Amino acid sequence: MFKQLATFALALSLLASYAAAYTTVMKPVSQECYFERLKQGSHFSITFETAGKLPIDFSLNDAHRTPIYSMPHTGDGSYSYTSTSEGRYSYCFKNNAPHEIVVNFNPHGPENEVFLAKHDASPAENEVRKLSHNIEEVRDHFNFMLFRNEVHDQSVSDTQRRMFNWSILQVLALAGVCGWQIYYVRSLFKIRGVV
Repeated sequence: MFKQLATFALALSLLASYAAAYTTVMKPVSQECYFERLKQGSHFSITFETAGKLPIDFSLNDAHRTPIYSMPHTGDGSYSYTSTSEGRYSYCFKNNAPHEIVVNFNPHGPENEVFLAKHDASPAENEVRKLSHNIEEVRDHFNFMLFRNEVHDQSVSDTQRRMFNWSILQVLALAGVCGWQIYYVRSLFKIRGVV
């Protein structure tokens, strides 16, 4: 009973780590924006990556829709920001391409960024918080790598299936052409009376 409960808890924790990341499929020539409510001095960070490293535009806007930061034509990136005023900040992804792009992103709002809280702490505690934040970034990158691996595995299996079907079609076409040539040559010699 205890082993099953431990297995269930482990599976639930793995699902929770995947739930922290978001994935969206952006339509051709479109823009998607997401919002985060920040107080003055709150820390916000985001990491993102597109499937196949296809280029998109990323921008972060403050509460007055003034651009704070932008990354044009990039396939991946990360950015951290400490807010200067209170309000609803937005981060947007823009797809200028004529095809769909899959974007995997992981925002960390103020509730996730407690390691930067301004209070008296020992240097060791500050280092542990920074280490915890770095481990979180490594975990995010690992999740991106798993996502990219799934996309590439799907692409490889689709390509293999298409190649197999194309090979079968070529074999059938070659057998049909050979059969037709044998029939034609035999009928040609029958007409001339050789056979």
